[in-house]
Formats: sequence, C-alpha cells, structure tokens
Amino acid sequence: MVWRRSGSGMPIERHKGMFASRGKSQLFDELSEVYDRLLPRREKSRPAVLDDCDFGAPRRVRDNTMVYRQVLLHRSILLFEGSLDAAADENAYSMALSIRGHFETTAALGYVHYRLASVQMKNISAAEFDEGLSAQMLGTKDKSLPDAPDPKHVLTMLEYADKTVNKHVVIGAGQPLPLLTDPYNWLCEFCHPNYHSNAIAIDVDKSVPEFRFRFEQPMRDIEFGLLGNLMFSAPLFVDIFDLIPKMLPENSNRDAPSN
Repeated sequence: MVWRRSGSGMPIERHKGMFASRGKSQLFDELSEVYDRLLPRREKSRPAVLDDCDFGAPRRVRDNTMVYRQVLLHRSILLFEGSLDAAADENAYSMALSIRGHFETTAALGYVHYRLASVQMKNISAAEFDEGLSAQMLGTKDKSLPDAPDPKHVLTMLEYADKTVNKHVVIGAGQPLPLLTDPYNWLCEFCHPNYHSNAIAIDVDKSVPEFRFRFEQPMRDIEFGLLGNLMFSAPLFVDIFDLIPKMLPENSNRDAPSN
C-alpha cells in the first residue's frame, strides 16, 4: 500500500507530489495529520468472550465493544489508504467508493456511540445495546447463514451518527448539521451510475459535435476534490473512537490491549 508510513511517519512522496501538482498541498497536509491520528490507535489483540455470559454483562459489553472498535479502525485505515491509492491510479470510481465506504465506517462507530449514550440515559438496557452490537458485528444478508441477524441499514446508522456527533463532538455549533449524511449522499452520486458518475467517462466537443470517451485520462478537479470529503469522516471517526471507552462499564484487569 503506497500510503503506508514508516516508523518516522514521513509521507510517501508519490502521494504528496500528486496533491502538489493539483494545487492541493494543504489538503495533503490535513489528510496526513488525521492519518497520523488513526495509526497509533491500532492494537494487536483483545480478549475474546468465549464463555457463556448473559447479554448486557459488563465484561461482555466492554470486551465486544472494544473488539468492534478495532474492526472499524482496521476498515477506516484501509479505506483511507485505498482512497488515496485509487486517486494515484486516476480511478475516480474506486476512489469515490472507498471514500463513501469510509463514511459508512464512521456511521457504524457513531451508531455504537449513540446506543451507549442511550444506555447511560436509561433509554435502553445494557442487554439491548449488547444484542444490537452483536447484530452490527454479525449481521449479513448471506442466505448461507440463515441464523445470522439482519445487518443494520447504513442510512439509519448515518442518521444516528449525525445525532451523536452534533450532541457529543461538535458541541455548541447551533443548529444540528448533517455532517456525515450530506457528504455521503453527494458521494453516492459518483458511486451510482447517475449523472455525475456517468460524466466521469465523457467529454463533449460541441464544435463537432461528439462525445469523447475518457479512457486513460486523468481525473478532473471535481473528481479529485472528492478526497476532501475524508476530512469530514476521518476526524469524526477519531473523535468518536476516543469517546467510546469512557462510556463502557469497568472491566478490571481485562482491558489492557496487546500493542
């Protein structure tokens, strides 16, 4: 992966030059900074809850939440890297899909935070949170796994993630803002075969007139600029990530990760 960092934390020059050539050096610096916030939060392992214990048991709630938090961090980092790799390859479709996937990852983490806050406010029980978390971790539409729960709908998670972000992260900002939902919907225009996605493939020469297909052509500025949307999703991911452990029940000596 060309975006991976060495121990010194120096960025890969291929990516830095790509941003500089488009007059986006400031965006590169901003993305570099948030990427450096993601990496130190990785862990090598977490305790597994293999014995029988009831839904809502403090140890089960804490351990499973901390495991899922790392699962989402893994996805967040690789989608971040994938977005930049796709941009370097001038692949606007893969880039937009990776960025949108990053928003879905932040939405999933935000939904976990929203549900934990609901436990604290006694709107739901710890058992209800635990069952919902299991559905997030194990949910699938794969018919070969008939006993698996249905997955959570991404638009639902986005909605509740925006609520928790406005209440617990962007505090005092006035009217609630759709900080995840609005950029996500914009990214969908480039991920679905809609107008903006279709326009990636063609230029129009009205003097002929003719459509010219853009095979092996570099991305235009509107497409490259989609990378800026990572500056909505990635910093919010880090902020939510850091809030979650403080909301979990104490777990005595089982909370130390292996780094």
